[in-house]
Amino acid sequence: MTTITYREYQDEISDLAEDLYKEAGEEHPEDEDARNEFMRERLHEIVDGHQWIIYCAYNLSVYEHSPNADAYQDMYGNEDLGAIVADWGLLSLHTTIAACAMQADIEQAVYQLDQGA
Repeated sequence: MTTITYREYQDEISDLAEDLYKEAGEEHPEDEDARNEFMRERLHEIVDGHQWIIYCAYNLSVYEHSPNADAYQDMYGNEDLGAIVADWGLLSLHTTIAACAMQADIEQAVYQLDQGA
């Protein structure tokens, strides 16, 4: 199994948040609403395409190191989670949990960057 260390995870979240924050500021320097919408859309793309989400071997490490491992509960109910497993299998549940956790972690890191700016 492929694992990620806690430090690797935190560094990656920090780097992704910084890149996203910078990119959004460059795209929409004068319009906060447009900047926030851009970040929401781009964040989904970043997480959805990240190797730690795409490759299931990393999923357990993601939510092991995430302080938001339960973020999936804010997005999915029990019936939704059951449907994911029924339609796509148990590994898809791990992917869903990891993606939600990673997204929440990046959102928090972006928020902290914004508060420091």
